[in-house]
Amino acid sequence: MSHPVVSASCPGHISGFFRPVITGEALTSGSTGAGIVIDSGVVATVSPASDTSVSIWLKQPGATAPLLQASSSPILTTLLSDLGVTARVSTLCSLPLSSGYGLSAAALLATAHAVNLLFDLGLSDSVCSARAHRVEVESRTGLGDVAACQGGGWVYRGKPGIVSDILRFFDDRTVIALTLGPLKTTTVLSSPAMMRRVAQAYPSDIPRDLEEFFALSRTFAESSGLISDEIRKVLIACDANDIPASMTMLGNGVFALGSAAEPVLSRFGHALSLHIAPGGPKILENTK
Repeated sequence: MSHPVVSASCPGHISGFFRPVITGEALTSGSTGAGIVIDSGVVATVSPASDTSVSIWLKQPGATAPLLQASSSPILTTLLSDLGVTARVSTLCSLPLSSGYGLSAAALLATAHAVNLLFDLGLSDSVCSARAHRVEVESRTGLGDVAACQGGGWVYRGKPGIVSDILRFFDDRTVIALTLGPLKTTTVLSSPAMMRRVAQAYPSDIPRDLEEFFALSRTFAESSGLISDEIRKVLIACDANDIPASMTMLGNGVFALGSAAEPVLSRFGHALSLHIAPGGPKILENTK
C-alpha cells in the first residue's frame, strides 16, 4: 500500500527595498518594504515517515531531470518539529538557490500547507504563514518574504511581521532576472553594519506603479552600498537602454522591467523571464 502524498506550491519573491525591524517576538519582527511575488518558486512534496528527511532539488532550464542540491534543510526540519510531525519532504525549485528569489520562504510556506493537509492539523492559512514566518525570521534566512508570498502581486508591506499592512497590485508585464552567483542571505542579515546601511537607505515613499517601484528600489540599492562591480556593469547596460532595473535583495543579481530587458541581461548570463504571480500557496496533489 502506497503512502499518502500531498504536494503544494508557493511562488517566490524578489525584494526591491526593505527595512529590518526586529522586536522581541518573531511574529512581530521582519521587515517593511516592497517587492514582486513571482510566478516561479517551490513545489514541496510531503509524505508520512517515521523520521524526518528533506531533499532539495533544482530543475534548471533545459535540463531533462532535476539535480539534487542538498539532502538536508535545517529550516524545514525545524518547521516540521514545530508542527509536531515527522515526514519525508522533497522540494523542487525552479529558480537558482541563494539568489534573492525568496525560495526559503516559498519552501517553508509550501511545506507548511502540504503538512497541514496531510496530517489533518486543521490550521488556517494565516497560522501556516505564521509558523513559516517564525522559522524564517529566527533562522535569519529572510525577513519579509513569507509575508509577501502569502498572496500574489507586487507588494508594499507597511508594517513588519506576518500580520502586516500589505498592499497588492497586479501588472501583466514581464520581469527579467539575472543571477550572477549565490549570496547567502544570512551573511547580510547577520551583519549589524550592513543592516545599519540598509536601514538608512530605506525610501520614505510608497510606490504608485511598477516604474516608481523600480526607481525607489534602485535608489535604495545605490544608497545601501550592496552593489558589487559585477552588478554595476549590468545596471549600466540597463541604464543605457532606458530599462528600469535594480539589484535583487538579497541576491547577487539584477531584475528589470519589460521584455526589452531580456537581450540586455542575456549579455551577462542566462536571463530568466518571469511574471507577477496571481496568488500565493496552493495544493497541487492530494492522494490521502
